Formats: sequence, C-alpha cells, structure tokens
Amino acid sequence: MAATIILSIIGILFVLMGFLIRKFKLANVIAGYDPSLVKERAGLATWIGNCAMATGLSALIIALLNHLFLSAKSETFSYIAFMVLSMVSGVVALAGSQKYSK
Repeated sequence: MAATIILSIIGILFVLMGFLIRKFKLANVIAGYDPSLVKERAGLATWIGNCAMATGLSALIIALLNHLFLSAKSETFSYIAFMVLSMVSGVVALAGSQKYSK
C-alpha cells in the first residue's frame, strides 16, 4: 500500500513538473542548464518536459499495477521497476538533449 501512495505522489509531481517545463519553456530549471551551450532553448524545454512527464506516467502506471496486484512482493517489484524505468528515462532525456547543444 505504501508503494502505491509514494509512487502516485512521485508520478503526479513529475507530470506536473514536466508539463510546466514544456508549457512555459522553463529551461532554466533543468539541472545543468547553461544558456551558452544550448542552440534551441524551447526545443530543449519541450524534450525534457516530455521525458519528465513520461517518467511520471510510468510511476503512475506502476502504482496502479501495484494497487491492482497487491501481494507480498509487489511493493519491492514496484520500487525496482520504477528505479529501472526512471534510469532509462534519464538516459533517453540526456541522449535526446544532445541535439540541442552547440
């Protein structure tokens, strides 16, 4: 039950953060953002916002699956699945952001 609540909160925060970055082109809140190294600020904000929303949606889906299939091992599996998916999302975000750097 705790995994469902925690992953739901994380998912909502990531979706909200990603939406705000994408909608308002808030590239300056992206970790490691340096305006002198970026070709297209709006494109970078859109890409990172989409990746953050995808991470949030994956957390929400995992939370839903954890809630539906609640068992003794489902919480551990949920945490591991979220860690793996968030690492993959981070790699994809980093790789995709390279096309916006000078």
